[in-house]
Amino acid sequence: MLSCASAQYVESYEPINIFLETQKIVKDKKFILQVDKASNKQALRIFNGSEGPDHVGEPNVPIDYRDGLFVEKHWKKMYQKYAYDTIKRYWKKENFPKYDFILESKEGLFGSAFHDKYINSKIEDVVMISEPMYYMDKKYVMFYFNIASFFGSNQPQVVIMKKENEKWIVVRVIADYIYY
Repeated sequence: MLSCASAQYVESYEPINIFLETQKIVKDKKFILQVDKASNKQALRIFNGSEGPDHVGEPNVPIDYRDGLFVEKHWKKMYQKYAYDTIKRYWKKENFPKYDFILESKEGLFGSAFHDKYINSKIEDVVMISEPMYYMDKKYVMFYFNIASFFGSNQPQVVIMKKENEKWIVVRVIADYIYY
């Protein structure tokens, strides 16, 4: 059974793989990849600067940390398309052929059994990624990316990319406004 919801997502994970290269994710180092794709709402929240569809700007802060990428009509369209998609999606090893990710379910991450399993493995980080979403009439793709350390550091962000001269480039990386 095919869902028409899948047509709203990118056809390949090339943008994410290109982004991983820019982040110098060491290909022969083991990382844990959260097999359950992170919620679209994470990326939408960070990009918007708040929860929900309404954009709440900061009138006393003249800096646009989105470099003009936030356009109300495109934001509303993207939010409607992706915020209410509740279909569970999962990563597969073949989505990231150059990386040796260990797939682990979100349910057990960072629990005591998880720590016991990996404590002496030299694996220190869990990578979390959402399904890439189209933005601004498919001009851009946007996704949530986070590397969470076993030791508490967290780097949630939204990544915005576009295809230019047949190559994916990173346009903007926006860090989460909530400090962990």
